[in-house]
Amino acid sequence: MAVIRVNPASIVQYASFATQQFERIRLDLQLLTQDAVTVRYFGPNAVGFKTEIGQIAVDFSRALLKDLGQIAEAVSLATSNIAHALGGAPVRIAVNGSPVAMPAVDAGDGAVDIDTAALEELKPSVARRLGTVDAALQEHLARLEATDWQGQAKLGAVEAVGRFTAAARARTQETRASVARSIDQQIQSVLAADR
Repeated sequence: MAVIRVNPASIVQYASFATQQFERIRLDLQLLTQDAVTVRYFGPNAVGFKTEIGQIAVDFSRALLKDLGQIAEAVSLATSNIAHALGGAPVRIAVNGSPVAMPAVDAGDGAVDIDTAALEELKPSVARRLGTVDAALQEHLARLEATDWQGQAKLGAVEAVGRFTAAARARTQETRASVARSIDQQIQSVLAADR
């Protein structure tokens, strides 16, 4: 005989936490995109570079927000099924899935101006933002696992959320590496041209 248990208060607290975490992730995605396009670097090559880095951030955010929507849907489906069978209300997690917009890239006043230290500092800044996103994803999964909820529905929800979380975390690492490569290439190009 299997034990099926659902503590509605625990599930509601989890849903509130999840909504907050997802908003936190969205804010970090917006700041990541802003950091990428506002670094001190101006001139013809700067516009292309900032647009490229900004687009990487926008593409990452689009994919990650889709993952968050799938996570919310997996939890909603599991809790709806259990609510239907045992009573109570299904859990809804709010996810703002609208795309993160890339700010306009400032072309500057026509002068070529680059602060290589600021460009170099963009790498750890991006790493911090993506690290915060990664930590929020892990915290969310841990909070779901810790809910006072037992049964196959929870196991299924945790398994589905775990899959989406793993995919999102892998995408985070890929984005960090891609941005770092682009920054390194740009710095090397600028320094080589300055000789």
